[in-house]
Amino acid sequence: MREEENKRSSKSEENSLNVKSLMRKRWLLPAVYLVAAAGVLSAVFIMQGQDESAAPPESVEVTDPSQAGNLYPQGEEAVPVTASSEVVKMPVVNDEEITVVGYFYDVNGTPEEQQEALVYYNNTYFPNKGMDFAHVDGESFEAAAALSGTVVKAEKDALLGYVVEISHENGVVTHYHSLETVEVEEGATVQQGDILGRAGRNSYNTDAGIHVHFEIRQDGVAVNPNDVFQQPIDSVKDIAKEKEAEKEAEKPADGEDKEDEGASDEEEVAPENHEDHGQGEDDDQQESSELG
Repeated sequence: MREEENKRSSKSEENSLNVKSLMRKRWLLPAVYLVAAAGVLSAVFIMQGQDESAAPPESVEVTDPSQAGNLYPQGEEAVPVTASSEVVKMPVVNDEEITVVGYFYDVNGTPEEQQEALVYYNNTYFPNKGMDFAHVDGESFEAAAALSGTVVKAEKDALLGYVVEISHENGVVTHYHSLETVEVEEGATVQQGDILGRAGRNSYNTDAGIHVHFEIRQDGVAVNPNDVFQQPIDSVKDIAKEKEAEKEAEKPADGEDKEDEGASDEEEVAPENHEDHGQGEDDDQQESSELG
């Protein structure tokens, strides 16, 4: 019996020595910590997989990213990219059925081009500040918005027929005259290509027959529509600046006789008493009325 106790005591001492020997090894404790950490993480993952509370509660609304417009508070909506990305279109629905019957009066054009760009009214020739479009068969047709914008005028004029004016960004305004009907109202927002009305006749430019007169102006300065068709709306401002610079360059120096400039000057083509023709407007509005 004493021998068995001795054997057990000897084994216990041997195990104690082995434990002490292992404890002296530097890698042991870190290894134990890593194994313990792995076990804890595994237990956490298993518990989350089984716990239904990991899913969002039914009361929480999950927003669809495609519904971005709903993210704006108090009913605000995202502002679409507009105007600067639009190119100027012709003011018609189908340009293949349309022909030009009136051209923009260019002070730098040839005498022949300038003659084609005059409108004869009341025994006087007026420079055309826009372009006139007619159907190839002489029929009426739908006039369309050349650019997106806000209608600032939609009314009947005794001389020009129904007129529509649309304001765009950066001081650009498009004018549509000689309409027999109007489909929009002042204050309405229109998109490019929206129908504005139908082409008709007016008393100002009877030679054009059934037509639509179209102008595009930058801060009141008339720009040749043919120069900006299929161009970004931003190009209108650049062309208007060039036109103003050309006018300044052509002004006579002090002491020079302006009559030497001839009929290429717009002021000499248009009479000064235009208000006698029923307009009664200032110079800028007078220029707008001269285009039909």
